[in-house]
Amino acid sequence: MGLREVARRVKEAANIVDVIAEYVNLKRSGRNYLGLCPFHEDRKPSFTVNEERQVFRCFGCGAGGDVIAFFMKFHNLEFAEAVRELARRFGIPFTSEKDPLAGKRAELLSLNEKAKRFFEHLLWVAKVGEPARDYLKNRGLSEKTARLFGLGFAPPSYDSLVSHLRLAGASLPLAEEAGLLLRREDGSFYDRFRNRLIFPIFDATGRVAGFGGRIIGEGEPKYLNSPETPVYHKGSILYGFYQTKAAVREAGFGFVVEGYFDLLTLYDQGVKEVVATLGTALTAQHVRLLRGLSSEWYLVFDADEAGLKAALRAAPIFLNANLFPKVVLLPAGEDPDSFVRRHGPTAFYALKDSARDIFDFMLEHLSRRYPATPEGKLRLFQELKPAFEAIKDPVVFDLELSRVAERLSVSEAALRRALKEGAERTPPPRGGGPRLSYSERALVEFLVHFPQFLPELMSLGLLEAISDSRLKELLQLMASFEETVQPADLTLDDLELQALLSEILLSPPPFEDLPPEKVAAEIKVWLCRRKREERLSALLAAIREAEASGREEEALRLLREYQELRCQI
Repeated sequence: MGLREVARRVKEAANIVDVIAEYVNLKRSGRNYLGLCPFHEDRKPSFTVNEERQVFRCFGCGAGGDVIAFFMKFHNLEFAEAVRELARRFGIPFTSEKDPLAGKRAELLSLNEKAKRFFEHLLWVAKVGEPARDYLKNRGLSEKTARLFGLGFAPPSYDSLVSHLRLAGASLPLAEEAGLLLRREDGSFYDRFRNRLIFPIFDATGRVAGFGGRIIGEGEPKYLNSPETPVYHKGSILYGFYQTKAAVREAGFGFVVEGYFDLLTLYDQGVKEVVATLGTALTAQHVRLLRGLSSEWYLVFDADEAGLKAALRAAPIFLNANLFPKVVLLPAGEDPDSFVRRHGPTAFYALKDSARDIFDFMLEHLSRRYPATPEGKLRLFQELKPAFEAIKDPVVFDLELSRVAERLSVSEAALRRALKEGAERTPPPRGGGPRLSYSERALVEFLVHFPQFLPELMSLGLLEAISDSRLKELLQLMASFEETVQPADLTLDDLELQALLSEILLSPPPFEDLPPEKVAAEIKVWLCRRKREERLSALLAAIREAEASGREEEALRLLREYQELRCQI
């Protein structure tokens, strides 16, 4: 089965609303579903999904396409990768000898899956995994949760995984690239993870992208993560996201914690609406993932200097995405793991009620750091400046500025001047290129909605009448498919063309006040007239050239043809 056929079957099996709803919080509005766009900092829902036509379109940034295009753009995949992943999800087999994803990424993901199964076996079956099993028991983590998250164990030896992969016929240099192995100076390989409890790190689609490891017993570093690889980017993956996204979406809120065991213990105790960072600060990609699930997030920070720094780093990123998180403060000496084990899930959920607005949190803690002197207030506001510069909504900006001004006993005008001393607050450039020619665009829009007229109009030179390269390519693709294939069923691996097609499909047909047969007839007349005018221009040039060369008989013949053609117009 070829790639295009697999893609067609994927589109038949996948409901675009169901797939996108896993990443974007959608609400029905008439015939469409609306949500905040995951591809730009959306302030109000401009992201539209149409179930009838199985396409999406953002009227803010211009992104659009079918379910495959969404998967490509959201997960930064190539066309073949997106098709393969969706086919795997919907149980569509590949019967062709050539794998559509026969590339390095597929091999790296396959190696990670082999390593995961190896580590799992050692944890739960092998005697060498007994210390790790005891460790989990002492931490109070159930086997059910540990198995759900794929926990495993890497033994102390330097060649356990090396030997396993070699026996499995895997490429050791590729395993090194996957971050599983390290290379000695003599060229031999050894295991990266040794004597560690292993935490597989799943991407948003459930594939094993990398690993984290916690030392069992004494040793440094305490935690060790996979390096950046072609399939693992810690700035775009959140631990537990794959396992907990459904719970977050259902509850309408979520918690962000900082450690593996914080998340695992919360989940084990019944608090399932939680994700964790991977030993790194939150990034814009992280926040886009969060925004796709819910707009209500609680950042669980320690009530210390480290917690304040984490809030100061996170605030601009959330505000830039038009999210306004609250901060949950734990009692001194507590972390989410210890708190929920000591007090239970009900007490943890109750922390939401006392959660602080992120500006209040920063103000309160910065006020303790800086004295109430003019210099201290200036330095405090400098700390808040990145957060203010990230706010896009002018109403929210004014409200927060007014609150800070009152708290600092400083005029709003003074704070505005302080903000203007830096870069001017200018809106980001809008997406999209130059606007298309309306007449060409209208022709193509008409044929997308009424493709039955395409073959005849193409035979009359329609393609030569279109100058815009994107519109011309779309027409060529439509013409290359069988007449039974509707434009909405087209599978395009070009994201720009997919976005263009979706925009047209979600727009009303042009010339709605006229019957489509009459419109097609008028386009036919226009194309015939256009061909005659082009021929007239060519004849006129030929006549002048013949006269200049002294070929009088040829010039007279061309002139008669020119006059006859003129009479037909």
